[in-house]
Amino acid sequence: MPAEMTEATNSFIAVFANLDLRGAPILCIMLAIAALVCMEGIKLYKVILYLAAFRFGFRYTHDLLWARVPSDEMLLMIEVAAGLLCAVLAWKVYLAGIGIMTYQFAREALKDFFDGPFAILFCIAASIVVALIAIKLNRAVIVILTAVAGGFAMVNIFLKLIPVFPVDLSFFPPPSSLIWVAAKVFLSAAGVGIQDVREQD
Repeated sequence: MPAEMTEATNSFIAVFANLDLRGAPILCIMLAIAALVCMEGIKLYKVILYLAAFRFGFRYTHDLLWARVPSDEMLLMIEVAAGLLCAVLAWKVYLAGIGIMTYQFAREALKDFFDGPFAILFCIAASIVVALIAIKLNRAVIVILTAVAGGFAMVNIFLKLIPVFPVDLSFFPPPSSLIWVAAKVFLSAAGVGIQDVREQD
């Protein structure tokens, strides 16, 4: 393989192994996906669970190993393998997918207020409880989980978008403002209302 091709391939691998999701174009795409999850989650819930499981495996493997694996190529292979393993688990064991998605949402929602070993245990317990509730109230759990996860993600992504967007958005309230909490609640409620928790005939 020519040296230029090898260098380009290594650069490509390095980008994906250490993927930076903070650019405006990527954030806009993520915002659109979050809106789709919030408003149409019940129709796409299997895909959402698989993708959430893949993200879980990929992300936490990266966080755990990025400083320990010297090769970007090896790191990417391990991350993808872990992501695919979690996605297959969510595909084979439906309730595991529910639990993984709940855990991720709880960790993201609580990290600014409550962190450490007890937060991890709390999130694990919450994921188990939600998965058990899904046995009896499957549609309600899927609707609420996707609506709330999507609604919270929309606001969180928008807050990340404000400082990097090409247009000046500095007139918006700071991230600590209660307006953003109200926005999360409103979008989550709107998502639940649009999707409808009632079983369809």
